Amino acid sequence: MKKFILLLIVILGVQFQAFSQTDYPRYDKDSSGQMIVLMTIEQAQALDNSTDLIALFEQLNSQIINYDSVCVKVIGEKEQVIAQQTIQINNLKGAIANKDQQIAKLQEAIVKKDETIANLDKQVKNGEDQISLNNKEIRRLKGKMAIGGSLGGLAIVGLVLAILL
Repeated sequence: MKKFILLLIVILGVQFQAFSQTDYPRYDKDSSGQMIVLMTIEQAQALDNSTDLIALFEQLNSQIINYDSVCVKVIGEKEQVIAQQTIQINNLKGAIANKDQQIAKLQEAIVKKDETIANLDKQVKNGEDQISLNNKEIRRLKGKMAIGGSLGGLAIVGLVLAILL
């Protein structure tokens, strides 16, 4: 029974303490009748920290505005650089296309010159063949001339001798 009474007192004590607590912060009137706010120390410290944070956030906001203007300026400069590089890239692509055309024309010219050289080589070979044939003909004619001249000379000498004798 003592245990039951003790248990009953403990339960009633806990309930009384639970009902006697109030929620903070709360509005109340002081002795002069002015409205005041009652809060716990933890709540007051949290509120104080929050007001400190407001000042820090305002300072951060001004820094962010400065940072934003710097970012906008840097982005503008980067866009100008990109535009200039785009123009340079397009110019270089045009130069590459022009060089490719020039290379193709030079290759065509080389092919034509190679064909011309081949034709000239054929003509030189044909000329050498013709000269070789002409040289053979000249030697043949010289041989005939030598034979004909010596026979003619002998005939004249024989004729002169025959007339003299």
